[in-house]
Amino acid sequence: MIKSEAKRLFSRPMLYVAFIVGVFLINRPLIVDVLAKRTGPGSISQFLSVPFALSDFSPFAAIFCVLPYADSFCEDYNTGYYRLTVCRSGSSKYAFFRSAYVALSGGLVMAGIVLITILFCGSLANLPETPDRIEFMRHSIWVRSGIIYVMNGIPYLALRVVFGFLFGSVWSLIGLFISTILTNKYVTYIAPFVLYQMLWFVLSETKWNPVYQWRGDMEFIPSISFVLIYQTALIVILLTVSSLMIRRKVRS
Repeated sequence: MIKSEAKRLFSRPMLYVAFIVGVFLINRPLIVDVLAKRTGPGSISQFLSVPFALSDFSPFAAIFCVLPYADSFCEDYNTGYYRLTVCRSGSSKYAFFRSAYVALSGGLVMAGIVLITILFCGSLANLPETPDRIEFMRHSIWVRSGIIYVMNGIPYLALRVVFGFLFGSVWSLIGLFISTILTNKYVTYIAPFVLYQMLWFVLSETKWNPVYQWRGDMEFIPSISFVLIYQTALIVILLTVSSLMIRRKVRS
């Protein structure tokens, strides 16, 4: 089942569409600056501040998590395909792997988008990180923890990718959970985006706001460990609940 699920995931066109569009959308302001020759010397964090803070990506980030594979249970359920897999592997195994691969899909897309953005900014950076150059980040967890200065910033950049992966997993699982209640792929796409926007408004500038979990650069985020634990806990809860809902659905 592992091989078949992996093959199915990586053969999905929406996986690549979400990745390519996401990479373009987040990097669009920086691409425009490069083409207009408006970029000057700077460190990688200075360049990263453009796509992370000035692009139109953040308001739509949840969509790129659900597009790749969150509707896979809808397809299985509505076509009856799940019966073949359940007969071979059992409902518990099917439910777990469906949830796990949905989490993986969103995680990979978001991590890939962040990684490509880092590599792009790294190719433009021509100055080292210094306190003066990252003064605008002084209240972020990256500067407060001092990790931005460790090993030329490699752990800092790696954690940016990890944050993206966890964020993507959370929101793809939210889409999956919704699809276990309403097995309609359009609801699966739209409902997480609506929820994302509502939480952004309701939670506003708090550490629980999901918008800031993949960036981790707002002053009200308490620590790196908070983001890691918070998002990992959400993944475990959502994966467990989604698996239970799928198992219940296919047994009924």
